[in-house]
Amino acid sequence: MPTTVLIFLVFVRIGAMFIAAPFFGHTTVPVKLRILFAILLAFSIASFARPPLDVPVDTSLGLAVAVAIEISTGLIIGFIAQFLFWTVQFAAEILGFQMGLSLAQVYNPIEGLASNPIGRFLSLGLLLVFIFLDGPQQMIRALVYSFEVVPLAGGNVAATSDILLRLGGELFSTGVTLASPFIASFLLIEFTLGIFARVVPQADLFSLGLPLKLLAGLGLTYLLSESLFAAFPSLIDRIINTILSAIQTMTVL
Repeated sequence: MPTTVLIFLVFVRIGAMFIAAPFFGHTTVPVKLRILFAILLAFSIASFARPPLDVPVDTSLGLAVAVAIEISTGLIIGFIAQFLFWTVQFAAEILGFQMGLSLAQVYNPIEGLASNPIGRFLSLGLLLVFIFLDGPQQMIRALVYSFEVVPLAGGNVAATSDILLRLGGELFSTGVTLASPFIASFLLIEFTLGIFARVVPQADLFSLGLPLKLLAGLGLTYLLSESLFAAFPSLIDRIINTILSAIQTMTVL
C-alpha cells in the first residue's frame, strides 16, 4: 500500500478522535491547530500502524470504505471519553433545574450549547481535573494503542455497540447518583414549603421558594463540591479503561 494512503488513513482516525474527544474537540482550540497536531501525529504513528487487511484501498470505493471505517473508529474513541462530560452535564442540569437556574442559561464553551451556571462550573472543573490528571496524554496513548492492535480500515465498529449502550445507561444512573444529595435536599425543602403553605395559605410561595432554593443550592454546591471533584479521578480512570476495552473489542483477528 502506498505510504501516502497509509498516512492519510492514520490522519483520518486521529482527526475523527480530535473532533469528538474532550479537550481536543474544545471549541476554543483552533481548527488549524488541531489539523496541524493531527498531521504531526499521523507522520509519527504511521511507521507502526497495521496496514489494511481485506479492504482494497487502491480503488476509489475501497478507499471510501476505509475512510468511513477510520472515521467511525476515531469517533467512537472520542465519544466514549465525552460520555464522562455528558454525565456531569446531566447531573448539573438536574441540579440547575431544582435551583431554578433553568431560567438563567449561559453559553457553555465545552458543549457549545447553553447551560445553567452550575453546569458550566462543573464542566469547567471536570475539564481542569481531566487536564491535571493527564487525561489528554492518556487519550493519545489510547489512540496510539488502537493503531497497534486495530488494523487500518479493519476496526470491528459494530462490536462496540454493547459498550456504547451500557455507557448510555450509566450516563443517567451516574448523573442521578452525583446529583442525589441535591435531589434529597431539595425534596426536604419542597416538603417544608408544602407544610408552610398549609400553615400560611396567603404566603407567596414563588417569591419565598425561588430564593430559598437558590441559596440552598449554592450552599450545597459549596459544601459538596469537594466530594464531587474527588469523584472525578475515579470516573476518568474508568472511562479510560472503557476506551481500552472498546479498542480491544474492535480488534479483528
